[in-house]
Amino acid sequence: MAALVVAQQSGETSAKKATPEEIRAMLEGDQKFFFLDVREPKELEELGTLPGYVNIPLGQLESRLSEVPKDRLVITACNRAVRAAKAAAILEKAGYKHLMLCAMNDWKEKGYPVVYPKPAAKQEGGSSGSSSEQHH
Repeated sequence: MAALVVAQQSGETSAKKATPEEIRAMLEGDQKFFFLDVREPKELEELGTLPGYVNIPLGQLESRLSEVPKDRLVITACNRAVRAAKAAAILEKAGYKHLMLCAMNDWKEKGYPVVYPKPAAKQEGGSSGSSSEQHH
C-alpha cells in the first residue's frame, strides 16, 4: 500500500505493484495477462525475464501502444519498478484500465525462475519453435 501512495504522490501511476508471489500465482493459475517488460533488450538477455514476456522498451512504448491489448490485465516490468511505473502511467493516460507493475529484482530475490532471451541478431533463419509461450 505504501508503494501505491508514493506512486500517486509522485504523479506516476495508480497501478498496484504486484508481489512476486502474486505474479507466480497468476503464472501458475489460469489468469490471462500481458507481461510487458519495458527494459532494453540487452537487459533481458543479461538479467532474464518471465516466460511469455513482450519487450517494448520504455522509450518506444508511446509509439507502439497498438501492440498492447486493452482487454486484459497488463503487468509492466523492469528491474526496480521505476520504469514500470512510468510505463503504467503512459498506459493509464492512453486509457488502459487494468494495470499492475513489478520489479524483476524482487522476483529474482525470491529465487523464482527467469528465461534469458537470445540476442536478436542470432535468431535469424526462420522459426526455431523456441517461442512456444507467448501471452499469458
